[in-house]
Amino acid sequence: MRVPLHIVEQRRGRLHALIRQDGFLPLAEICRVLRVSPATARRDLSAIEANGLITRTHGGALADYNVSFASIGERAKKARTAKTRIAIAAAREAPFEGTIFIDAGTTTLSIARLLARRKNQALAIVTNSIAVASVLGGAGGVTLHLLGGEYLHRQATLFGDRTIADVSDWSFDAVFLGGEAMDSRGIWNSHDEVVRLERAVLARAAISYFCLDASKLGHATPHFAVAWADAGNLISDATPAALRSASINLGSCRHIQAV
Repeated sequence: MRVPLHIVEQRRGRLHALIRQDGFLPLAEICRVLRVSPATARRDLSAIEANGLITRTHGGALADYNVSFASIGERAKKARTAKTRIAIAAAREAPFEGTIFIDAGTTTLSIARLLARRKNQALAIVTNSIAVASVLGGAGGVTLHLLGGEYLHRQATLFGDRTIADVSDWSFDAVFLGGEAMDSRGIWNSHDEVVRLERAVLARAAISYFCLDASKLGHATPHFAVAWADAGNLISDATPAALRSASINLGSCRHIQAV
């Protein structure tokens, strides 16, 4: 029996709401929650994707991260001076030899630009960012490695199960990561897939640096990334007084102030 159109539209509206709530929803979970077949779930996902509301992935769907989250060009316009200062401080911390990971983001992209101009280095640099890769490709003393995964065009980045699997092949002497917010609990990021990748990278890192400008102070997002005790190092233009005002106690996390 053919299902009335208004019932189909209600089901698809509920599906979109569930994906937005969870960030990522695998196909099996969609079928379980909505009590539909895999074929019906795929048709619903295709219809929602056609409206630009989600990004299909292998085995499920991402929320509209690829549509509504600010593009890398839009984010690059914010806090430019602070990001430059943070990048300079981060580049000083980067080893001249070994293997490092550079996260996707506008601050980490600034770090990549500085490393691309550095002399007398012998670095293997791993990234999930097309923008970072385009800056470092052909740079002297750099062997560049790009992780695989699902491509999100607005962020020019790769995420997903394939990306996580590729990370497991590496051990990093240092990693440079971004974040969207920081508060008394720790560092937060823009999407569950970003957090999942950062945690996988941290598990393979000898030393870690989170690079966040002061505009991220005292905020949180729905996606918690890491507690201060596990962050390693914070590179920020935020002053110690500003951190205290935001009730942030870094504990064992080292604060490198970018001035």
